[in-house]
Amino acid sequence: MLEQLLSSSGFIYNIQGTHYYLGKWICKPCTDTDATDCVMMYEMSRNSGEEQETAMYYHKIRAYSDFALEIPYNPVQIRENMKTLLDGLDDTDLAKLKLQLQHFLEDNAKYCG
Repeated sequence: MLEQLLSSSGFIYNIQGTHYYLGKWICKPCTDTDATDCVMMYEMSRNSGEEQETAMYYHKIRAYSDFALEIPYNPVQIRENMKTLLDGLDDTDLAKLKLQLQHFLEDNAKYCG
């Protein structure tokens, strides 16, 4: 999963009730309420099959993730931070993150592919 995240565009994931920006150029907590609200709305829209709303919130989350990037980025530190985060997850939380990543990959192919 580490390699998948490190090769994907940034997105916001809910891990143990805390939101994180994760992707090839980012690994840090997300404390922006507007961004975390978009994650909630994205998940609700996706679960209810509301395609237009899902696409809109997907793109908003991508934009928030891009705006959260810090330049210059440190790929070694990002990898270490993400590995530490993933290593600290139990099987249940890891499965939840895998599902979120799967949804991101599906929607990324659909809306950006």
